[in-house]
Amino acid sequence: MNEMPFRRVAIATHYYATGPAFELEDYLRVRTQLLAFVAHPLFPGASQSYLRLYRDGTLADEQSLPGPAGPARYFAELIRTVRWLSTSNLAFDLYVGGDNLLALPGLYMRSRHHVQKVVLYSIDFVPQRFGNPLMNKLYHGVDTFASRRVDVIWNVSDAIRKARENRDGPGSVAPEILVPVGAHVSRIARKTLEQASQSQIAFMGHLLEKQGVQLAIEALPAIRTKIPTATLLVLGDGPYASQLRRLADDRGVRHAVEFAGYVDSHLEIESRLADSALAVAPYLPDATSFTRFADPGKLKAYLACGLPVVVTDVPEFAQTIAAAGAGSIIPYNVDALAAAVVGYLINPEALNLARIAAARLAEQFEWSRIFRESLLRTAEIVETQ
Repeated sequence: MNEMPFRRVAIATHYYATGPAFELEDYLRVRTQLLAFVAHPLFPGASQSYLRLYRDGTLADEQSLPGPAGPARYFAELIRTVRWLSTSNLAFDLYVGGDNLLALPGLYMRSRHHVQKVVLYSIDFVPQRFGNPLMNKLYHGVDTFASRRVDVIWNVSDAIRKARENRDGPGSVAPEILVPVGAHVSRIARKTLEQASQSQIAFMGHLLEKQGVQLAIEALPAIRTKIPTATLLVLGDGPYASQLRRLADDRGVRHAVEFAGYVDSHLEIESRLADSALAVAPYLPDATSFTRFADPGKLKAYLACGLPVVVTDVPEFAQTIAAAGAGSIIPYNVDALAAAVVGYLINPEALNLARIAAARLAEQFEWSRIFRESLLRTAEIVETQ
């Protein structure tokens, strides 16, 4: 089978900053004859909706409009997606919808013979997606409709497949394949522990309470009683940032916490991470959390930079990290996090072994490998339909 079985591809996604659909755009851009990438802001009024159109790897057209707002914003996004992708009678071998809502334009365009096959890329799935029961019912109604009608479903975690099966029953949706979140493993210049900041703890992510970075700040005084040079690097920004700064002040460790803010460059993020000794991902336990069904990209970024991860047992991938010796799972409490971090930092030999295991585990998740295998598997499935 051809290395690239689909030569004319459309992608539609919602975005906050970046995400798997953007990685797919980057992968396909130089491997297709025609690639259309449509992105709508995740938060209303936050940014632009835009189209990027590539021909043979070269940007041929670019359009943008203010992101739709108001009660009808989702309907407006559907119309905008179809209009942009129907320009000049474009036809696509494959349409990839980055969520259940944006799978709908692909299904419509397939019915109009502008698209041959449709993939639902399930990057996010939450049984209790909205607090409003009516909105939650509508969300699942759209997901059920789309998942039964697309040609293939890509799930970033097996937890999504299980949750959908629990909702709809076995065998009630389109063929599903696992397409985990990846990292740019091969481009990262990892450091040895001797080259890195040997007592720097890294956290990367959107600063929300559920991300749990407050636990790392709470644990830092105890960590510093054993490792006086220990510091915490916080890469990211968000609505919880001011509370985290106040917490660092209250705990007397503000001088030991670097709030680096939002960093736009992935290369800079990777460089800062690679200069750390280990990383933390102390997600707040919540049975309805998005993270329980997701495959958090930061975990793969940590591993790709050679950092062992101290993680709570919230994402499904935490078990894989622990089984590979690439980190440890802790309960969500200050003492457990402090003990795990200190255990690594006072034992360079154990830390080095965990760093080697982290880098080895990451090699399985190179983005190019994930997309190549997923597209080939998708082609095999649709050929038999």
